[in-house]
Amino acid sequence: MARWRQVYNEETGKSEFIPIDEAAARRDGSGTSLHTAFEPFVSPVDGSVISDRRQLREHNARNNVVQTSEYGTEHWETKRKERERLYTGQHSAAEKQARKMEIHEAIMRAERAN
Repeated sequence: MARWRQVYNEETGKSEFIPIDEAAARRDGSGTSLHTAFEPFVSPVDGSVISDRRQLREHNARNNVVQTSEYGTEHWETKRKERERLYTGQHSAAEKQARKMEIHEAIMRAERAN
């Protein structure tokens, strides 16, 4: 069974899957990686203090959230166009109802959490 790794292709601006052996060959071969210093912060989701990457991964999995840095520029452009369309009233009745339900569900989750 082949194993795959997702990598970001700077030329196309998209992520792609490549075989894990090919991904290993693209590295410098030293087997080391350098990470920047991790600044501890308080989670806006649950108020816990996140002080390292492992805690961040566990926090994200536990709360079913992702970091915005994981989204590409294409995602943000699509969302910007969607917001513009909604703000100018160019949406269907079904989309309007769906948005109302999303807002209602978010309010209910917040109330249950408190």
